[in-house]
Amino acid sequence: MNAHEVRTALRNKFNDRRRYAMAEEVGLTTGGARRRLDMIVADCYNSNGYRVDGFEIKVSTADLRRELADPDKHIAFFEVIDYYTLVCPPKVVEPVLDIIPKTWGILIVNEDGTTRYKRRPLALQDKRPEDRRIPRGFFASFVRAIQEKQPSKQELDAEYERGFKEGAEENRRRYDFNKGRVQREIKKLDEYDKLMARFGIYGDDIDKIMDEFEAFRKLNRAHLLWALNSSINSLEQMKQYLEGKGDADTSDQAQVAGDDTLREKEGGVS
Repeated sequence: MNAHEVRTALRNKFNDRRRYAMAEEVGLTTGGARRRLDMIVADCYNSNGYRVDGFEIKVSTADLRRELADPDKHIAFFEVIDYYTLVCPPKVVEPVLDIIPKTWGILIVNEDGTTRYKRRPLALQDKRPEDRRIPRGFFASFVRAIQEKQPSKQELDAEYERGFKEGAEENRRRYDFNKGRVQREIKKLDEYDKLMARFGIYGDDIDKIMDEFEAFRKLNRAHLLWALNSSINSLEQMKQYLEGKGDADTSDQAQVAGDDTLREKEGGVS
């Protein structure tokens, strides 16, 4: 795990902007100050005494040993912060745990980016945090470090323009999609209107018409055609009989034969 990953985990831990003011690489004062802490976090809640925490990131035991061997860097900040904590990946502090001052906190950053306190920090001063006064030089350095991390107006304008273009493109896609849906629905309505006009069913009971249409679809058209032809033949024979051109018995027999054939058809047609 590298320092960037540890720093990211630390930012995530204190990402509540209503509660915390966070700055990175904060000097003891402005100007040519060389001493810096990796991160300063000020708690903005009165209920927490407006405490100020300092954090130092160490990703190797060797780096941590050098920090412990040269205490001037961090001790210089003990007058302006309330708590001091080392932030490390797992196992970095184990070899030197016995020489880390008891007042220092130890925050472990796990491989998945979550954090846990191996040891919480103790107050560096006897005074309550709300009774302490922060030097103006450190205050100016802290505010400047926060300001340097804020996006510039140019960056904000660019981000706004990007968001505007993405929003316009998304609206265009939605418009085209909905326009297509509307056009398809209008086409369906036009086809329905033509159908209604063709069959002259305006003002009629549409349910009744649909039932009749469904009944017509279920007719056996081949059987119906045969029945019509049979009826026509029978009527033709009856006409010849009435005109004196045929035999009544023959007509009757034809009728009976037609009826028998019809029954055979009805029995054999599905």
